[in-house]
Amino acid sequence: MTEETAGSVPPKKARRRGPLIALLALVLVVVAGVSVWLLGPGRGNTDGSGSSLRDELDRSAALLRGAPALHYTGAMGVKGQADTRLDLVVDNPGDALGTLAKPDGPALDYVAADGKSFLRGKAAAWRSFGMGEKSEVLAEGPRLVAPGVFFSEDPATALAPPALAKTLRFEDVPDKKITAAEPVTAGGRTCTPVHAGGWTVCLGERLKGGARFVDRVTFPGGSPVLDLASMSRQEIKRFSDDFRSKVPMTRDAVNDQIDVTTQILHDYKGKCAPTACTFRSRTTVTYLGSSAAPQASKDVQVNYAWVIERDGKTVKVGRNCSGAVLVKPGSSVDLACTATGPPVPAGATSGQYHGAIHTSDVALTRAEYEALVRLAADHAEKVAALPDLPSAG
Repeated sequence: MTEETAGSVPPKKARRRGPLIALLALVLVVVAGVSVWLLGPGRGNTDGSGSSLRDELDRSAALLRGAPALHYTGAMGVKGQADTRLDLVVDNPGDALGTLAKPDGPALDYVAADGKSFLRGKAAAWRSFGMGEKSEVLAEGPRLVAPGVFFSEDPATALAPPALAKTLRFEDVPDKKITAAEPVTAGGRTCTPVHAGGWTVCLGERLKGGARFVDRVTFPGGSPVLDLASMSRQEIKRFSDDFRSKVPMTRDAVNDQIDVTTQILHDYKGKCAPTACTFRSRTTVTYLGSSAAPQASKDVQVNYAWVIERDGKTVKVGRNCSGAVLVKPGSSVDLACTATGPPVPAGATSGQYHGAIHTSDVALTRAEYEALVRLAADHAEKVAALPDLPSAG
């Protein structure tokens, strides 16, 4: 091998090899660039537009994550029944208002706040959901519904825009398992179904900025199937106003996973000397859910009120005869009430007292309810500060 000096003329064979090597290098660079452009780092599926399905989903998820609120309609499974119609607005922090109804049946009102779901409706609505024996009791007031009792999971928690966005990133699903089908048209809109991990996400029109809006989501197993819609600024404000007006219903809600029993310890069948009787009872709180749940060790507010009669007529009771106490599940509290009636003449056969106590739990203590009201106001301000979703591109 000879060493060339500067200014020397290389052999003809060497001159031809130089351009060939440069051309080969250029081809490799171009091929590599095309591969990166088509596939992206570690991505192999495309939707025909030149970008990967993973990238499309990531862009859509980022779009939803910042949405002030989303409007959901469609079908979902409740108590093992897949034909429940849902109409629900969920804002960015996870507050929600809406209705649940069986086909041709009356609706239950739905309110969700701070990770808790509340339902309220007439007995006929509860009966349509298979609550025949309990429907009259359930219709007496709002109910706090824990996940696993009525829903498999809390709807508002799962459908809050940031939570849905996180789900749609499908971080545990390999790229090769994300596939697309032919576009479909439903409700006057065309979208492209993308399948990932048992889910189907239908990507609709492309908005300014490049992201595609998610028109529909089908959960694993085929239920729920929910259509999504963005909301105008006017609609979002109306939702925030309506939500704050509905929050007071949670103040009187009871928790179906709490059982309150009361036993009268001392009831008077005869006269009390001289005119007063003191009645006593023992109230026990039991948590019906899993002992590992946070609610299992949380104090329960129990409201109580005594009613005392003498000879069939209600008599005056003391200040200690009504109020509220905090009782931890698995524990009991003794309550007392002193009733006073008019004097009983000597030798009279009248003067028979009878006592009854009415108890009920509430889902939120007074402090928790007041905190919820403040939270609703804070969330309204947060939602109002979020920018609107971009318009069609």
